[in-house]
Amino acid sequence: MHLQYKLTDLYERLLKSYGYQGWWPLYYSIPPGVTFGNYKKGYHPGDYNFPQNSVQKLEICLGAILTQNTKWQNVVSALHSLNASNLFSLTALQKATSEQIAVAIKSAGYYNQKSQTIKRLVTFLRAHPFAKLKNESTPVAREKLLSIKGIGPETADCILLYALDKTSFVIDAYTTRICRQLRIIDKKTSYAELKHLFESSLEKKKELFQEYHALLVCHGKMYYSRKPYGVNDPMIDF
Repeated sequence: MHLQYKLTDLYERLLKSYGYQGWWPLYYSIPPGVTFGNYKKGYHPGDYNFPQNSVQKLEICLGAILTQNTKWQNVVSALHSLNASNLFSLTALQKATSEQIAVAIKSAGYYNQKSQTIKRLVTFLRAHPFAKLKNESTPVAREKLLSIKGIGPETADCILLYALDKTSFVIDAYTTRICRQLRIIDKKTSYAELKHLFESSLEKKKELFQEYHALLVCHGKMYYSRKPYGVNDPMIDF
């Protein structure tokens, strides 16, 4: 099967198995009194109208940094702590010390490094506001994000795709493990190569990129969290 059709088929099977995921989940940047209807725990399945303001974009950026090398439930705890500490704005984060931020995000692990990355991101966003970044071409915006110490390709692509609505496919550990198990790639395939494979094989739509990445994470949690990876993965036979 040609890789383009194989990737499309995988997406359709994942969507049929798990349904729409509603990423990126938003917890603390939703104004009081605003309800999500049938949305659950901050997720908004089938609704791609988020983020709607700079605070929601900031929450996505914070989540993208905090989720490095930790479980999402730890990120949610860290976001809750930031909110409870009144550190949920660019102004508050700019005024706070790295130590204060580190205390608030301790549950996410690597809190000293992540607090410094957050401080650098805040300084960056003061010079490059979201509106300005959104008007940049994807390659230019990506290079600017990658210039921030502590932000690597996966984090930058999360910010581009979910906060800035740019078609920059996110490659995470689950995606790599799944693609290796399904023999789409081999062990030598780099992040950039796998990213290019998805982007060149799929229609360039943010909704598709967001949904596909979220579905791969959902599937990865089921079958690729522990070694040996891919045991009983129902997608292997496709």
